[in-house]
Amino acid sequence: MQSGSKSKREGWRSELPREGVGAAVIEKLKEEKRKDAIWQGKCSGTVYIGGSEYEGHFSLINEACSMFAHTNPLHLDVFQSVARFEAEVVAMTAALLGSKGKSSGGEICGNMTSGGTESILMAVKSSRDYMKDKKGIKRPEMIIPESAHSAYDKAAQYFNIKLRRVPINKSTVLIVGSAPGFPHGIIDPIEELGELAFSYDICLHVDLCLGGFVLPFARMLGYPIPPFDFSVKGVTSISVDVHKYGLAPKGTSVVLYRNHDIRKHQFVAVTEWSGGLYVSPTIAGSRPGGLIAGAWAALMSLGLEGATMHLSLVAYPNAPLNACV
Repeated sequence: MQSGSKSKREGWRSELPREGVGAAVIEKLKEEKRKDAIWQGKCSGTVYIGGSEYEGHFSLINEACSMFAHTNPLHLDVFQSVARFEAEVVAMTAALLGSKGKSSGGEICGNMTSGGTESILMAVKSSRDYMKDKKGIKRPEMIIPESAHSAYDKAAQYFNIKLRRVPINKSTVLIVGSAPGFPHGIIDPIEELGELAFSYDICLHVDLCLGGFVLPFARMLGYPIPPFDFSVKGVTSISVDVHKYGLAPKGTSVVLYRNHDIRKHQFVAVTEWSGGLYVSPTIAGSRPGGLIAGAWAALMSLGLEGATMHLSLVAYPNAPLNACV
């Protein structure tokens, strides 16, 4: 936050105002917003929705988020609408990634999270605990390539897992691949990794945070995309960001598992708390229902044809457009 010898924090408020400013706070928000960089259509890898934020798809998801801004899926009995939205976003995402295929096993399941990092954290945590139950591994290790996202380093620190970039050993609980990796846009050999994971009876997580809403549609358009999803034997979990090419609001991602036996290790359940039963599926307790509603609205408004058309225009400008009609 430093710029030369002068801090950018100079003039920032450090305590509550004595008197509230009421509705005038909106003008203050607009004033601060004008200081942001002009990002519309200019920040690839940061904002994935084109056009004005006051029109079209932007306006639609803003309205959806606003309608459900005060909801919280932690309270399923109160906000049943948001619970349904989350379940359907997960199911729609899973369907793009092989959940309907025979090789998936028919048990693909998951949850929404705040982003790709949390999706990866949840997959790593679940894999660690699943392999502890399955093989009794108490000093877990995971193997990642140099190009893997830094979220794996964070997961290793959070969950006390040794991070290796060396051959598999008897303490390995998880190997990972990316489709594609964020730094270079290269798809790792997921089929080969799947064979390796299956032969050693360990977990394989595929990071599809960037490619989850690109590769399925590229495949539909006829591009030679190598297998990358639950159609690959050995893949046990996948992370997908809806807030990238799913064109959903920031703070929406999905983590998927091959079966319920793995996913159950993601949950924390406290049954003897004086405040009653507490069950949380992700790192956060309370979660913003407005973002879940925004993600649902984004996917529903686009549909399969709209998402395919968007991919063909943005990522593959020379694609055969009749393929998505």
